[in-house]
Amino acid sequence: MLLAAEPEAPASPLSWEGRQAILEVASAAGGVWKLDLLPRALTGTLWQSGPLAVQGRLEAGVPPRMTGGVSSLRVVADVAVHADGALLVDLWFRNDIAMRGGGGPARYSARLLLDGQEAGRFDIPRQAQYTAWGRLFTTGAQGTPPHIRHDAGYLADTGAVARYDVSTGVDDALLSRMASNVAAPGWGAILGARGVTQDMTQTGGRPDIGPATQAQAIWLMTGDLRAAAFAIGQAEAAGSIPWHFWDVSGGRGSGGWLDARRWPRLWTDPRGGPPPGGLLQPVASDTGWVPDSAHQPDLSFVPYLLTGRRAFLDELQAQAAWCVVSQWPDTRGHPANSGPAEGLNVVRGNQVRGAAWSMRQLDNAAWATPADDPNLPYFRACAESNWSWLRSRIPAWTNEQGELRGCIPGVYGTPNTMPPWQQDYFASSAASAARRGNGDAREVLLWMSNFLAGRFLSASKGFDPRDGVAYLIAAREVRGEAIPLRSWAETGQAMRARGLSNAGSWRRTDGDYAQLALQSLAALVDILGTREARAAHAWLAASGAPFISPQDFRRDPVFNIVPRAAGRCTT
Repeated sequence: MLLAAEPEAPASPLSWEGRQAILEVASAAGGVWKLDLLPRALTGTLWQSGPLAVQGRLEAGVPPRMTGGVSSLRVVADVAVHADGALLVDLWFRNDIAMRGGGGPARYSARLLLDGQEAGRFDIPRQAQYTAWGRLFTTGAQGTPPHIRHDAGYLADTGAVARYDVSTGVDDALLSRMASNVAAPGWGAILGARGVTQDMTQTGGRPDIGPATQAQAIWLMTGDLRAAAFAIGQAEAAGSIPWHFWDVSGGRGSGGWLDARRWPRLWTDPRGGPPPGGLLQPVASDTGWVPDSAHQPDLSFVPYLLTGRRAFLDELQAQAAWCVVSQWPDTRGHPANSGPAEGLNVVRGNQVRGAAWSMRQLDNAAWATPADDPNLPYFRACAESNWSWLRSRIPAWTNEQGELRGCIPGVYGTPNTMPPWQQDYFASSAASAARRGNGDAREVLLWMSNFLAGRFLSASKGFDPRDGVAYLIAAREVRGEAIPLRSWAETGQAMRARGLSNAGSWRRTDGDYAQLALQSLAALVDILGTREARAAHAWLAASGAPFISPQDFRRDPVFNIVPRAAGRCTT
C-alpha cells in the first residue's frame, strides 16, 4: 500500500485564510456557473494534512445548462496549500458519468482564478463522453522547487517497480527528443495525445508498452527532468482516452468506477448493444482513439508513484476498471458461477499479452489505492481472484503441456504457434504481483519458470536455445487456445520442419524478444533464485542475441531490467 488518507489526522497548522480559488464555467449561450474551491475542498477528509502541506478534494457535477444539455460532466479539483505559500489546484474536467440519461459530448468554456489572478482560460468546443483532461496550476510558491531524484533500487526492493539497471545510462538523444516534444507548440493542447499511440492495435516495439513506458523507465533510472516532464505529460494525456466509466452509485453508493459485479453483463464494446449488455451511450467512434487491452500502456502508475498527484490515481483506476468491463462477458464469466474470478476473469479466452497488461493494471490499482478508497475492495477482488484462478488451473495445464509446462494458454492469430515473448510479458506482471507479496502470483511464476528458463537449457533434448527467443514457437491448439507441444524434442523438430527455427543464427529473432526473455529471467533470479533461472539468464546474457548490448539498452531502456546486485557491462 502506497498511501492511506487519515481522516483522524490532526488539523494542519497551515492557513488558507484570504486565499482564493474560483472556477467559472460558461455556456455557449453566455451563462456562468461559479464554484468556490476554497475553503470547500479543504473541509472534511483530507488527502494530506501536516506542517508542510494540506490537500483536499472537491467534486461537483457541472449543470447541464453549462455544457450544451449534457449531464455527464464532473469537475474534480484537488486543492493544496504548502508551507512555502504555494496554492496548488489540480483541476480536471471528467466527462465520464456512465449508465445515466443525459450523457454525451460536452461543450463549454472555463476560467480558473487563483488569488484573484487568472491562472487559466479554456474553450472546449467538444469533449467526448468517457474522456477527461486536467492541468496542475500553482501560484505563490517561493523559490525553485527541489529536484527530486528517486531511489530506483529502493523502489524495486519495495515491489513498487521492476529492477532497472541504472549503470547503463541513457542515450542523451532520447532525452533531447523528449525535451523537444514537450517544448513543441502542440504539446499543451487540451485532450491531445502527447506522443501516446492512439490506435493501440498497432504492434511492434512501441516505447509506451512494458512494465513501464520508456519515459517512465528513464525517469526512474536517471531522475532526469526531461523524462519526468514527458512522462507526466503523457499521464495527463491518458485522460483523453475514452475508457473512463464513472458510476454515480458505485463504490459504497456515492460514486466509483464501473464494477462488473454491479453490471455483470456489461461490455463496453459497441457489440454489447443496449443496456444491460452495453453502455447507455456508446463510446463515440470519432475520438481518434482505439483502445486495445493487448497493447495498452500504463501511463499513470509510475507518475502517481513519483508525484503523488491524486488525479493520476484516478487515471490508473479508470483504466483498471476498463480492463474488466471491456472483456467479453462470456469469457469474463458471471458472478453467479462457482469458482474464482467468475465475473471478473481477464485471462481466460484472452490474448496472453492482453491478460498480461490487464493484470498489470489491476495489480497496480489494487496496490496503489488507499485503504479508505471505496474502489479498493473491487480492485483487490479483481486482482486476487484472477491470480487465484490462474493457480487453480496449474494442475490441468501441467497435464496438458507435459515437458514444456509453464505456458499461459491464449488466443493467437497464427494457427499452431505460440509467441514466447507474450509469455515474457505475462511473467513481468506475475513478477510484479509476486514482489508485492501475492502468494498465488508467486506460484504461477514458479510454474512458468519451467518454460521460461527451460527453453534455454534443453539443447540436449533437441531444442535449440536460440529458438527460445524466436518470434514463434511451434505449438498446438486446445479449445481454441495455443499451448505448447508436449516435449522439447518434438518442439525442436517441429521448429525446424516448419521453418520457425533460428537454425544456429538469429534470423527469427528480429525484434526485442531477447530483451523480453532477459527481463523475465532477471525476475526469476530475483524472486525465485533457482539454479535453472540463473543458468538460463547467464546463457542468454552472453549469447550475442540481438538488441541486448549495453548500447541497445541505452537507446531503449523499457526492458533494461536486471537481477539484484547485477548490471550490464558498460564497455
